[in-house]
Amino acid sequence: MAYPERLLVAGERVVRHVRPHWRMLVVPALLPPVVAFVGAWLVAVARPTSWSTAVLIAVGVVAVGLLGWFSVAPVARWRATHFVVTDRRVLVREGVFSRSGIVVVGRSITTVRTVRTGIDRLLGAGTLVVGVDDTREPWRFDGLGRVERVAAEVERMAERRGGLDPDRWGGWDDDDADPDDEADDWTATDLDDEWDDRDGADHDSDDVEDAEWDDEPEPERFPRLRRLSSRRRELPAGR
Repeated sequence: MAYPERLLVAGERVVRHVRPHWRMLVVPALLPPVVAFVGAWLVAVARPTSWSTAVLIAVGVVAVGLLGWFSVAPVARWRATHFVVTDRRVLVREGVFSRSGIVVVGRSITTVRTVRTGIDRLLGAGTLVVGVDDTREPWRFDGLGRVERVAAEVERMAERRGGLDPDRWGGWDDDDADPDDEADDWTATDLDDEWDDRDGADHDSDDVEDAEWDDEPEPERFPRLRRLSSRRRELPAGR
């Protein structure tokens, strides 16, 4: 089943179209022979008895239920699941009767990475993780075959469309400095100037008191030492 062309915009081209890995079909493929063997054995055991007809009906109902739920339904879901990478975006479509889809525009993709366990590496599968700028948690697409090739196609598409740009996602810009940071950014020169201004204000009030004791101007440096020395009086002679 090809991806519906009507879901593509004008001029959009499909780059890669994948379905979930074939391991999703292992149980549906192995279940029918097992059910057939067990059902035939139960019917053969119950044939000599009087309730063989009831056993045959029960085995048929159970077999149909098991095959429908664990074989037919998984195969239908596998056929109806599409992971498509176009030259503009990533499209995911799944569901048999009620369909749901995910659309990730290439420009909004921030990160692309793969997660593969030991079993995934043996089977050639993996999980694709795509970070998007408008979602808190990244999108995870489990059980994709050839996941590294798919991730490479998504990266190339995102780069061409303007995604994967660190300057757009949380980059630091020195030109947009925080005004609060500028207010808190004190240098040694500014600190000295502030103390000089404060001391200069004290000097103006102290000069009035110092004028009563000493008429000579004192150096402007070391104002506290000047205050102590200017208030020292000479003792009268003879004491």
